[in-house]
Amino acid sequence: MASKYFDVTVKPTVPASKQQDGAFSAGDVLFDWTPFQIPKGSARLLNTFVTVRGTDAADQGALDIELFFAKSIDNNAPATLGDEHAAVDSSGWQNNLIGYQMLDHSSNSTGSSDDLVFITTLQSGSRGGGPDVVLTGEPNSGDNVGFDTIYVACITQGAHNFSTTVLARGGTTADGSVAIIETDKGSNDDPDAELIFVPGDVLATTNNTDDRTLGTVKSIAAFGSSKQDITFEAAITSTIADNEEIYNLNPVVLKFSFEK
Repeated sequence: MASKYFDVTVKPTVPASKQQDGAFSAGDVLFDWTPFQIPKGSARLLNTFVTVRGTDAADQGALDIELFFAKSIDNNAPATLGDEHAAVDSSGWQNNLIGYQMLDHSSNSTGSSDDLVFITTLQSGSRGGGPDVVLTGEPNSGDNVGFDTIYVACITQGAHNFSTTVLARGGTTADGSVAIIETDKGSNDDPDAELIFVPGDVLATTNNTDDRTLGTVKSIAAFGSSKQDITFEAAITSTIADNEEIYNLNPVVLKFSFEK
């Protein structure tokens, strides 16, 4: 029987309030359990391709990450690892584990591009010399017939920092019609938003107590007249104060290649 190949893209959420806390520490939860679907049954993970956005329009540098894979048990998702931007402090997920990958930047990195992201790749069989990863979810756990659910979580082994210095210029009041936000870097300086965000990104902000999703980026204008406009696909629904920093809700993207 011929092998069948498929890809899955996973975009975990890192809350704006956690990004606002500054650099993560080695051993911190970068993102908690995030579900994705694979065709029913076991699948061999051939390749993991990860993009990680930079810090203030600069490269993150050589930072390693650990990926943990889990399944549900009796239709119950794995228990939380704990809060993002803090060490693992919760239990109850151990029996859900089904796989692990260490993405070592020094041995698996393809480098960075235009100071926007650093890209780490992990090829099949290169997991520290260990075996390939075969993932098997709980049968019939998927959202649709014929699919099972797998969960992935990440612990950083470096000082990842998702600061952007893209600030709301003058603030914006959500009134059901505003789909453009003016930004600067403070004092009307160029925030280089086009190096930090791209169309399709989902942006958010926070006032330390409340995370607020702004929407999906449609376009980013060139800097001019002391500001840089970001246009969203729809009117924003959250009011933003002057100088609130704007973050990408999905600064880490995982692209998995499987063999069935």
